[in-house]
Amino acid sequence: MISDTRFSYLFKVITLALLYFIAGKISFAISSENSIVSIVIFTSEGFALASVLLFGRKLWLGIFIGQFFLTYNALPLYGTASIAIINSLEAILAVTLFKYFKLNIQLLSTKDVFGLIGLIVFILQPLSALLSNTILLNFSLIAPSEFYKSVFSWWFGNIMGQILITPTLILLYTRWKRVKIIELIGVGLFFASTSYLFQVIIPILNVSLLLSVTLPLIIYISSQKGLEYATFSVVTITMVTLYLMQINQGIFSSPSEIDNIINLNFYFLSQMLLLLIIGTLFHERKQRENKLQSLIAKEVAKNKEQTNIMLQQSRLAQMGQILNMVAHQWRQPLNNLLLINDLLVYKYEKKKLTDADVKEFNEESTLQIKQMSGTIDDFRDFFHPRKVKSNFLLNDVLEHILLIMHPIFKASEIKLIFKEEKEIYLYGYSNELAQAILNILYNAKDALIEHTTQEKRIIEIGLTRSNHTILITITDNAGGISEDVIHYIFDPYFSTKEKNNGTGLGLYMSKMIIEKHMGGELSIQNNGKGATFTITFQAE
Repeated sequence: MISDTRFSYLFKVITLALLYFIAGKISFAISSENSIVSIVIFTSEGFALASVLLFGRKLWLGIFIGQFFLTYNALPLYGTASIAIINSLEAILAVTLFKYFKLNIQLLSTKDVFGLIGLIVFILQPLSALLSNTILLNFSLIAPSEFYKSVFSWWFGNIMGQILITPTLILLYTRWKRVKIIELIGVGLFFASTSYLFQVIIPILNVSLLLSVTLPLIIYISSQKGLEYATFSVVTITMVTLYLMQINQGIFSSPSEIDNIINLNFYFLSQMLLLLIIGTLFHERKQRENKLQSLIAKEVAKNKEQTNIMLQQSRLAQMGQILNMVAHQWRQPLNNLLLINDLLVYKYEKKKLTDADVKEFNEESTLQIKQMSGTIDDFRDFFHPRKVKSNFLLNDVLEHILLIMHPIFKASEIKLIFKEEKEIYLYGYSNELAQAILNILYNAKDALIEHTTQEKRIIEIGLTRSNHTILITITDNAGGISEDVIHYIFDPYFSTKEKNNGTGLGLYMSKMIIEKHMGGELSIQNNGKGATFTITFQAE
């Protein structure tokens, strides 16, 4: 609740007392019954309940003052004070029970709405009606035969006032920051005009039919603008309808007063109750959707972060592979440099070094160094990420891969067979595809080393195109993969290597690159002698 200064508190008490008094006078003015009990909407109770729920039970004094002066001339002083006390205690009880049942003042859920309606219908107003009418009976202001009718009228009139006014004031106050005054006025004018149109200009003489026209419009406003706009619309319709009834126009101006009262209350109450229930369900659904979107956004961010971590781990693992390939590419030039250097030193020590020997040393060493430098340039260009898609020749990419991998496969005594058809072009990221294929080749190499002897190690690469389908196959004869685990081969951190020497990221990243970045498909199946990785692309 909002803490009050003394001045603020007095201002609120006086304002509530005036509202209570004026609203009560208006309610009695349109009632055909006495000036104390009315079955017509008693809006004072709606202002009172909303005020204490929003600002605290201390505002009971405003209710007491308003009610006291409202019935001052109709009852002896003792009776007037007694009814004012009962209404004040009703407000205090409302705040206490609202807190006890842990209802949210913003009416965010059906629990809050049903809780508020339940308090009004089954606790607050039955208690108020019974106690107040007992006092009226004691002062002979109602006959014993009219007691139960008077109790019902008190109960129903107060219920109508609280169910119409209280949620509207609460919603407008708690959601004020999202309410646009111009829009609110516009909505009010629209429903005021609609009520006048269908009750006077194009009169609808059936209450159910009139309800079928206005209720969908109100629910639409609730779904588009919010429940606060919709409840304000119902209150606007109520005020216009009551005014038309007073000037004897519209559907509720028939000669039968009982029919008017029944139809009027049914029209108002059904609109507000259905709106509160349906509108709150809309609000709950929107909250669930927002919560779900928030959870999805968090999961997407979490997955993106996890993917980045795995990408970094994969790059570190691939860096080791690159260094291994560079080492194999450099081994022969370094050996040649060592031999050239040893020969130069030997001739120098034997005093046989000639100008021709120095020139030959310079030429041979420069050749070897250029070869090593060229290797660095090849790897740097090959592994540099391409941010722009391009149309590239698949044959060249595969041949470049085999050229880079040749020293490693030669050292592992693996026979490479490359079967290609005509030149085949593909649109995408050539270097990323090359890195994905390298991961697959490294996986095949490790499987061959682990499960076969040197004489039988074979990797066969195939490149074919049929109509609009491009196939790249990488087949080994390492014995294949167990059917129990083959379905998990592309999962992150899953590895079939002994002693868990693998990171389990190479094949996962290959699948991501091929399927998410290149729009292709990567699959694996056993072929009897080993495993076959198949990369499929749809070309134009």
